[in-house]
Amino acid sequence: EIGESKARELMAKLSENLCAIGFKALNCVPLKYSDINRILAVKITAGTLYPTPEDLGRSFDSPARGKTILSSLDEKAPTIRWFLVFKELKIMLNGKEVEIFEDIFWRIHRIGSKESRVSAVNVEKVDVQAKKGVVQTTYSFPVDFGIKELRWINPKWDFEVYMNPFAQHKDPISSYLSGKNAIPFRVPIVVNPKTLPEYRLEVENYVAYTSGEETVIGCQK
Repeated sequence: EIGESKARELMAKLSENLCAIGFKALNCVPLKYSDINRILAVKITAGTLYPTPEDLGRSFDSPARGKTILSSLDEKAPTIRWFLVFKELKIMLNGKEVEIFEDIFWRIHRIGSKESRVSAVNVEKVDVQAKKGVVQTTYSFPVDFGIKELRWINPKWDFEVYMNPFAQHKDPISSYLSGKNAIPFRVPIVVNPKTLPEYRLEVENYVAYTSGEETVIGCQK
């Protein structure tokens, strides 16, 4: 077992071994909203007790709090598919060899900075082929000079900024909080679950990894 105290080192080792990572929503769309829950300012300022209906502006710590949820488009649980490619199915952690196998991913039950509750519904180990040139993908991909965007085949695509998953971070958590090594990604947004977003690209400095009809963009290691 690997405890939480080893999280920084574990993430760094996984990044060193990571060749590609991408995700796509299969039946859901992200919805962002703001609320004012739990941010009432209980305080005394200039002799006035807050909150007070006479001064609503100063009765709150902030005007709103942003949140994001996944809303299903087909009455089933929101589902996201991840495609990861590792150079080797093992890493060295504290002088010990740790294997990367399917059972590890079945155990994932929280994800993201807010530790949202999730469950794995299918984990498959597949063989991949590396290729360059013109490819089509339905997965998120980095926006970089080594990738030439040709055209959307199916919309909709948006931009999100993430930490560079291929960079070596001595302290991934600090890099995340400070925004260092952040790069933009194209992210597919589902409009119709029967027609997933697809993008045609020309891969130059990056590499496309394919398995069947699935293609994810990554790097050569």
